[in-house]
Amino acid sequence: MTLASTPRPSTAEEVEAAVGDLVPLLRANAPLAEQQRSVPQENIDALEAAGVFRISAPRHHGGLELDLAAQIRILAAVARGCGSTAWVCSLHSVGSYFLGLFDDRAQEAVFTTPDVRSASIFSPGGVLTPVEGGYRLTGRWPFNTGCRSAQWDTLAARLDDPAGGPPQMLLCLVSMSDLTIEDDWHPSGLAGTGSNTTSAKDVFVPSHWVLPLMGALTGTNLSEKTAGSPLYSSALFPYVLVNSTGAPVGMAEGALDAFLERLPGRKITYTNWVQSEAQVTHIGVADAAVNIRAAKVLSHDLATRIGDAAHEGRDLDVAERAAMRAEAAHVVRLSRLAIEQLNSLSGASSIQFDVPIQRIFRDIEALALHAALALTTNLEVHGRVLAGLDPATPFL
Repeated sequence: MTLASTPRPSTAEEVEAAVGDLVPLLRANAPLAEQQRSVPQENIDALEAAGVFRISAPRHHGGLELDLAAQIRILAAVARGCGSTAWVCSLHSVGSYFLGLFDDRAQEAVFTTPDVRSASIFSPGGVLTPVEGGYRLTGRWPFNTGCRSAQWDTLAARLDDPAGGPPQMLLCLVSMSDLTIEDDWHPSGLAGTGSNTTSAKDVFVPSHWVLPLMGALTGTNLSEKTAGSPLYSSALFPYVLVNSTGAPVGMAEGALDAFLERLPGRKITYTNWVQSEAQVTHIGVADAAVNIRAAKVLSHDLATRIGDAAHEGRDLDVAERAAMRAEAAHVVRLSRLAIEQLNSLSGASSIQFDVPIQRIFRDIEALALHAALALTTNLEVHGRVLAGLDPATPFL
């Protein structure tokens, strides 16, 4: 059977199985991703064939529109092979979810294929100027993960009130062909994500290609076709946060795989011990495995709670949303603790670039610094609400 005649995965189970088969390829290409500072095209092509870029695309455009729990399982499977590739896939799935909230006319322009890839930025790096039929957009957006493999971008921008009132924040749909990608991505971790700065200069954005950001955070959906979908009825920021937990969990699972593969026959230098027989190894690897399991269970629980609320037509309250911010960050913390434990057990030989654990360690350290997943910030938001205070942020 030729590749062209092979049926494409059409269920969550089929996509997850197809990604599982790709883990050796993703792992082999991980050093290349880091070296070239973007996801290799071979990875993109293979993941597209596996259906990964359709997991959150609207069903009426040929997407799979999978529930969030399925999405994070698939993203974790990608991360088991390459953390950078998984983080880009996560941003592309978030991008397709955002697109499903736009006006149907905008969706028709974008979804010429269900595998379309969009990047997205919440931080308002641009300014909109009203013109006939829409707006002119000018701005600059750093950390635009996935911009190298995307065809579209959803970029937050400010629309000033001529009467002097507070500005409106809008998500603008822009073709990547209208943006400039700067060569400024030289990080110590997640280097393969290609999270370069993108910029726009006087780019026209039709009026129906914008989505009110603050409205979207509280349930605005401009699409008639996705309005009844449980996925697109999910609370936006909790969806983004929980979607983001798939990659760190998978990275931790990949770290455990890498550690156990190197373990047989390894000696502990300056001793007569074999590492696999040392009690310190048993305790450390068990501690890591338990943290990975806890992170995976909590991630799935978060996804289930979001999905259940959407199916019930119930909005999450402030307390639930604040708790989800803290718990999503805790998933990252547990994953990070597991990877740090395995890295510390791996010895000095593991600092070589051809040993996967050192890259996974640097990748999780970078991911833990992400503003949306920062532990202390998210704990503070949750703690404020527990103490009876305002959360002090609209991003809930």
